[in-house]
Amino acid sequence: MKYILSIVLLLLAATVYFVTRPQPEFEVGKMPVGAEPVGETGEVGIDPEAALVAERRAIMEAEFEKLKVARRNLESRLNRLKAILWGKQIAREEMDAINEQMKNGYALLKNQKLMGAYTDAEQISVEHAQIEFINNQLKEVEDMYRSERQRQ
Repeated sequence: MKYILSIVLLLLAATVYFVTRPQPEFEVGKMPVGAEPVGETGEVGIDPEAALVAERRAIMEAEFEKLKVARRNLESRLNRLKAILWGKQIAREEMDAINEQMKNGYALLKNQKLMGAYTDAEQISVEHAQIEFINNQLKEVEDMYRSERQRQ
């Protein structure tokens, strides 16, 4: 028991030491390594590579927001179309074509990638275009059956 207690106290002391020890590169009055001096405007110099990364991320975030909206629109379109087609008697060939389009839409929504899965805005825009294409196809089907429903 004494040995376990002494090991725990030793680990606690080592942790306190590593947390509270002074950091030589961050002493008061000294500039950190790699930092640029303050210019006349009072701003610290910005790394151009970091600026490019920040700009790229901002573009990707904007594209990803568009993608999220398109996914929501596709999901609501699929649900509306399911409600419109419920109980309808449709020819087998036509129903198979509609079913295939709806399966493609659900496949895109099933495993949605998060923003970190994309390497650039181009990949996000490609998936956005796929979703919009399927959404437009389903919109045509929905419009056709809504107009048929209104005629009755």
